[in-house]
Amino acid sequence: MHRTLQAIDDGLEAQYALRKRHPEREDIYRDHQQRSAALRAAGNCRLDNRYAAGPRCVLDVFPAGDGAPVFFFIHGGYWRALDKSYVSFIAEHYRNAGMTVVMPSYDLVPAVRVHEIVEQVRLAFAWSLAHLRPARVVVSGHSAGGQLAAMLVLDQAVRGHGRIVGLVGVSGAFDLRPLLRTSINRDLTLSVDEAADVSPFLRLQNLPNDAKLVPLLGVVGGDETEGFKHWTSDLVSGWRKRGGTADYCEIPGSNHFSVLDRIAEADGEVLRAVTAMVA
Repeated sequence: MHRTLQAIDDGLEAQYALRKRHPEREDIYRDHQQRSAALRAAGNCRLDNRYAAGPRCVLDVFPAGDGAPVFFFIHGGYWRALDKSYVSFIAEHYRNAGMTVVMPSYDLVPAVRVHEIVEQVRLAFAWSLAHLRPARVVVSGHSAGGQLAAMLVLDQAVRGHGRIVGLVGVSGAFDLRPLLRTSINRDLTLSVDEAADVSPFLRLQNLPNDAKLVPLLGVVGGDETEGFKHWTSDLVSGWRKRGGTADYCEIPGSNHFSVLDRIAEADGEVLRAVTAMVA
């Protein structure tokens, strides 16, 4: 497969490569890790359950009781960084609301390719269904995790049946083609064909006409780049065009990293929406 890297487009780089734009993200990461470590230390969690052979293929479960619906949340990091330990803090109020929370890690590029990460998350999801046996599942993810969550939902749309009842995409990377002309692709080394194959926005457009879509909530921070906002608004619009229910939620005062604090709120709009999805 041809993987010649394309020249960087400065406009796309400004929209999607966030490390220089947000030097404060390291402080946000540290806060999230500390809060996450405190939640894990408090107990009532089952950590590092192995779901596949890859070195990072383990997941955490924050149980709410037998038969509880599942909130399956996938961390971000542009498929090249972070792990589940950064997002444990999000689980607290979802578990308190009666949902078992599952959070997988997965192997990262360049050790694996993005399509292999998609397959790993499929295995993590299958493990969750087999071991927890929920009747209803909401899948969610942040950034790259939003792409991975959307791929799970589209898998179900193709099958025509399943236990997923909702998708919450948080600042998701739903069309990977713009990344081909950014510095991010130095790590991903995606070809044009690979980027298209793992783009939920394009897969959505190619669904069979009778495919059934679960409700979607597309969440993005008000202080994010227009590129990230368009990724979410385009997916919401495409979802509606295919007959699915979809809402766009822009959270004022939140950037790409601090938006997770709002996802984790006990009285937040996202928790209320997820509770309604599994009701």
